[in-house]
Amino acid sequence: MTIERYRALIEHLYATLGVDTAPALAQAAHLMVDGTEFHLFHGGLLEPDSVIMHCIFGTLPERRREEVLLRLLETQTHLFGVCSPVFSHDASSNRITLMCRFPLKDEEQVLATLELLQFFSSMAKRWGEDHFRR
Repeated sequence: MTIERYRALIEHLYATLGVDTAPALAQAAHLMVDGTEFHLFHGGLLEPDSVIMHCIFGTLPERRREEVLLRLLETQTHLFGVCSPVFSHDASSNRITLMCRFPLKDEEQVLATLELLQFFSSMAKRWGEDHFRR
């Protein structure tokens, strides 16, 4: 895929989400879906037919930190599949991020991408409630 297909996806996502102004069309886009922060990146030279997505779950709590991290690892085993999302921790911001790479295929990609963003957003909200400890 060329970067133009990636940029077209971002433009369509912004239009679908009702964002008035599309960002400068670079290799990264930042958007909010249902109150959850997302960062999308072009797959780059290694996988130009893909998009890398980061879904910001929030700050890792200080209390029961080990329990929360183990629960994230357990949850990750249930997510293993086609786009194989993984959790990561950014030590500088103490934030948990769910990351995945997914292919860009065709015109239907906008709806599929929006559904994926909404699904991950619902997971982030659920994690924010109790850190998956229930």
